[in-house]
Amino acid sequence: MNEQKMGTHYVREVCQIFRDIAGTTNFPPIKEKLITLCEELEPLAPKLFFKTQKGTEDMQELAREIEDLKDKLFVCEQVEAAQSMCNPFFVRIGKIIEHVKTMRVRMT
Repeated sequence: MNEQKMGTHYVREVCQIFRDIAGTTNFPPIKEKLITLCEELEPLAPKLFFKTQKGTEDMQELAREIEDLKDKLFVCEQVEAAQSMCNPFFVRIGKIIEHVKTMRVRMT
């Protein structure tokens, strides 16, 4: 059996990282946003990576970046600084979620 991670695995990994960050952060707005993103992103995981390798590569990169963000957030002491670090990820993931929700699958 193939042990290679697919996009859906990376989505679950990203959501787990979000939950880890939410569990340890002292900033309620970031905690709420992370939990909301998890709740929206996880059910869409199978649809998000229907057949595209590109989706897997995108989520692999995003998982790496979020892992780096996690370390930076742990040492951050101001909510404004934490939000400015998180906002680019929130926007990027928000676009992914919106794309998947409005995506039409064409059978060829």
